[in-house]
Parts: sequence; C-alpha cells; structure tokens
Amino acid sequence: MMPFAADTSHKLTIAETLAAYFAGKGFSGDAIPSDSMALYALDTLAMALGGAGARSSQIARKALFSGPGAATVYGAGTTASPAEAALLNGTAAHALELDDDHRTSVMHPGAVVVPAAFAMAEATGASGRDFLRGVLAGYEVAIRAGDAYEGGLYRNGFHPTAVCGVFGAAAACSVILGLDEKAFARAMGIAGTQASGLVEWRTDGSWIKRLHPGRSAQSGLMAAQLAQGGFTGPVSVFEGDYGVFKALGHGAPVRASALTKELGKTFLSLGTAIKPFPCCRFSHGAIDLALEAHTRLGGRAPDALTVRLFRTDVLTYHKRPTNTVDAQFSVPYLVAVAMLTGKVGLSDFTEEAISRPEILDLASRIQVIEDPEFSALYPETYVTVFEIADGASRFELRNDCPSGDPEASAYRTDPDLLRRETIAKTKRILGECGYGARAGALVEAVYDLPHAPNVAAVAALLKPVADGPTPS
Repeated sequence: MMPFAADTSHKLTIAETLAAYFAGKGFSGDAIPSDSMALYALDTLAMALGGAGARSSQIARKALFSGPGAATVYGAGTTASPAEAALLNGTAAHALELDDDHRTSVMHPGAVVVPAAFAMAEATGASGRDFLRGVLAGYEVAIRAGDAYEGGLYRNGFHPTAVCGVFGAAAACSVILGLDEKAFARAMGIAGTQASGLVEWRTDGSWIKRLHPGRSAQSGLMAAQLAQGGFTGPVSVFEGDYGVFKALGHGAPVRASALTKELGKTFLSLGTAIKPFPCCRFSHGAIDLALEAHTRLGGRAPDALTVRLFRTDVLTYHKRPTNTVDAQFSVPYLVAVAMLTGKVGLSDFTEEAISRPEILDLASRIQVIEDPEFSALYPETYVTVFEIADGASRFELRNDCPSGDPEASAYRTDPDLLRRETIAKTKRILGECGYGARAGALVEAVYDLPHAPNVAAVAALLKPVADGPTPS
C-alpha cells in the first residue's frame, strides 16, 4: 500500500490534512482495512445493547427522548433523530465499562464512533461497507488525537474519550455523508468547539462518565451535518492559537504529528483492545495477575499483597468502594474479587456484591503503589507488578500488556484469538443481559456488513426483549 501524500502546494493544517485523506480518493476500495472494523462494531453494538438496560441508560432515555426519527435507539423499541440516537446509544455503550479501549491514546473509541456512525448510516441508507469505512475513519482520527496528548488529558481533568472522540464521530459521519475535503475540515472545526468531558466522576462515582461518549457521538454527528449544510468551523482547530492543543494541553507538550504520521499507511485502529472485564482498563493488568495468583494459591487470600503500577489519574485505591461505579475503578476491590473468586464480571458490580465481607477484608490489606519507573513508560506500556507474601513464600508476578490487547503475546502467536474471544464475549454478555437468543444472529449480521446494502439487518437485532437482568 502506498502511503498517503497530501498536496503540499500550500501549508495544510492538521484538519485539512486529515480531510485530504479521508475525503479523498485514497480512502476507498480494498486498500483500506475497513472490513476488519466489523470486530469493533460487533463489540460496541453488543455492549451498547446490553448497557441499554442499565439504570443510567433508562434515565437518559426517559429524560431526553423527544420523538421518533430515522435511527434506532438500542434496547428501547423506538427510533429517534440521528443525533438523539447517537447520544442515547453512546451513553448505553459505556454503561457496562466493557466497551473497547486503545492503549496509547487512553480512550474508548467505539462507544463514541460506532453509535454516531450507525445512526448516520441508518438515516442515510448507507451500505454496510460504507458504515465500516466511516467507523475506520472515526477510530483513526479519535485515536490519533488521543496519541497527541500522550495521556496528559487525564492529568488536566479531561476525559480523552470525550475530548478526542468527538473528532472521531465527526470523521465517521463525514465519510458516511460523503463530504468533500473542505466540508470535512469544517466538521473538524465544529467538532472541536464541542470537545469536553470532566473526570470529576472520580470523586463520587457518578454517571457523567457514561454520558461522555453519548454527548461526543451526538456532537460529532451534528458537526458533520452542519458542515454538510455549509456551516463554517476553523480548520486550525487543532494547532491554532486558540485550538484544542493549547486550550486543553495546559502548557504540556503535545505531539501534533501523531494526527498525521503515516496517515494511510499505518492503521492504529487495528491496535484497539477488547475489554474482557467490566471495569477500568487500567486495572486489567492487575486483574490478569490476580487471576494468575488465584490459580497459584488455590483461591486463598495471601498474607500480604503489594500492587505496583503506573500513575493514571483515573484509578482509585479505595479499600471500600462507595458505589458500583467507584468499584469499577478501585484497584483493591478488583484485585480482591479476582483473587478470591477467580473471575470479574457484571455480577460483581451490584450494591450487594461490593459489600461482601470477605472481599472487603482482603481489599483492606492490599497496598497499591504508583511506581515512578512504571509511570515513565505509560501510556506506551502498562506495567503492573504483584509482590506476594504467602506464609514462608515470597514471589512476584508481572504484566506489561493486559489481555484483550492485540499487542499482548497471546494474540501475536494466535492472530484469530481476539476475534474468537470477542464473539464469546458477545454471547456471554448478551446472555447475561437477556439477549442471548439473538447473539448468534447479531454476530452473523455484523460480519455480513461488508456485503450488505444497508445496516437494516443489524438494526433489527437491536430491539428490546421483555426479560433479562438489569445491569446497575
């Protein structure tokens, strides 16, 4: 594949460079891996359908639904305008903390990009392949924007999924709408002025984190619609004197080149991880080690455990979670659950589950240390080390790349493993949420999208069922 080369007859801004590729002739045909995005579309749509039953999703639908429209509201038995559907479905996609995650950009691209792209594809009658092309464009732009900040947004109180995701949603919808280069660049400018999302949920475990992907999906979709209509936006939105790099970077270095480096040659989207556990991705290395320790110790609690990991500005070290959301970010709680039960699943995040005495007893004895050496390697590498004392035995366990990440050794030696795990995850989670009977059909319909004239067959499978448990 030949690398993309932008017109250099005049200096292009970052938004214009992105537009030249994604709205140009190079981003079409069999040369781009759009069919590979079916894996991520499946994971996001399945987790959003399961998450539609969460109380936060139910409240959002009741508060914000304004009437039927051209796009499906997952798990609700109704339709809404594309923008409203993107909002509600993006919020549902993040409700279970099971949506995909990209390691170096420290963001969840799917929960923003897929609901926006799907709503736009439904509304316009786009083919399945064009939907997947939009998803690929959205992931690329969102991930590259996240890479530019190198994990720094969290330190400034901003949620990368929300801030960077809005650009991905705008890119996805711009591709599906077939915007030309000028309109695509305008959409980036319009999206950028809506980039926001605070990390203050850490203080009380509130639901604003779940809202972020929905708002960014809605804002990105609207940006593309406005640009299509001729609304203007600054094409210097990234690197301009008052652009997002300066506004949200707080004086820290921003790697602007990440947005355009090897554009059209390297597809960062294919490095997106599928989350195996319904909790903060930064904790998954610790959970992997806790499961290993569970096997090694036969499910017994060790005498002492120290967890050394990297600074994230997101994880908490609360010994006793204050609520279910807080539990999804509490390292001591998550490690204790995995070590004692040999699993971490949706059933571990109910009010009853987070109060189990035996879990809280072990959590109270787990020490967590942010290691400066490991923090220096973040976000490229997520190093986690366990120091375990069990009677006279002392041993260490180490994890450099958590399960579900395509860069982990298991997936390099077995390239089909991630696909198999994603299908199994889809069937398991949808079964737990009352949609097990249709999980197989959803897998088939999503993987048939490269040949489908539209996305209607998938949309038909995103309707509600009467039974099934309601996630918290």
